[in-house]
Amino acid sequence: MKKHILSIFLLYIFNVSYSQNDISFLQKDKNKINVRYTNNFENLEVKNSKTGKTQIVKNIEASITGKDSHLETNDYNFDGFTDFASFHTDDGMGVYSIYQIFIFNTKTQQFGLLEFPTNFKSKCDMFCDVKVDKTKKTLTSSCRGGARTHNDIWKYDRNKKLILSKTESY
Repeated sequence: MKKHILSIFLLYIFNVSYSQNDISFLQKDKNKINVRYTNNFENLEVKNSKTGKTQIVKNIEASITGKDSHLETNDYNFDGFTDFASFHTDDGMGVYSIYQIFIFNTKTQQFGLLEFPTNFKSKCDMFCDVKVDKTKKTLTSSCRGGARTHNDIWKYDRNKKLILSKTESY
């Protein structure tokens, strides 16, 4: 009986700790940012300690089947400032995570959505399972199509626009 209670308790603890529903981080200028979901994962509330203002980001893509959304931080545009992403498991087979990436704007001190570039022939039609390579300064988006896995490798051009560098399929 004690083993079962311990197992249930540990399962509960690991299940709760896996979900990142709010995050806090410091920018390189020591500005503290707090991000949390509101309205059943449909909005984000972003508090900025430097400006004292709260930014509300509406219409976050959330799972229609009730799968949890999560937050993570990274420098998605390689400018030295911390950005963040909201992601959830896809509503189909659940084989990848769908990302919405938010880039920090140093002028406005707010975050803006990194729009998925549609003027390229990428294999993935959205940001999926995003991996950041800080050495090569690339973002890799991975998705599946039938029995194949596709990787779209994105980089920033001189004008800080995201462009498709190459696509791999295997």
